[in-house]
Amino acid sequence: MAQKKQKAGSPLSKKDLLRLEKALLEEKQRVLRQSSFTQQVMDTPAAAGDLSSHRTHVADQGTENYQRELASQLKSIESDALREIDAALDRIARGTYGICERCGEPIPLARLEVIPYARLCMKCLKSRQT
Repeated sequence: MAQKKQKAGSPLSKKDLLRLEKALLEEKQRVLRQSSFTQQVMDTPAAAGDLSSHRTHVADQGTENYQRELASQLKSIESDALREIDAALDRIARGTYGICERCGEPIPLARLEVIPYARLCMKCLKSRQT
């Protein structure tokens, strides 16, 4: 499907933009804190596979492998979230925030309040998923 040219300027009021920008910055700080914790978990000797100073049961090794894999997946999710948040903050700076990247129509405020880094309106999101 061909993309429509985006309309100039965000369709949101200055007040709404400031409120959503604040929400994005708060979410970014939350994700950064979580990412720091995840990194600490990954850096522990057990998570790093350095079990030379401890005798472990075979079942414990499976648990440690699971925890290491889970921490790795969380790190990936956190990185993706930070990229989306930064992209939304960039759209605010460029004046294109709140405009669907696919059809160029405004993204409803209610959607942005739930997912402030949303790139697509619901219509385009649904058509992309089918």
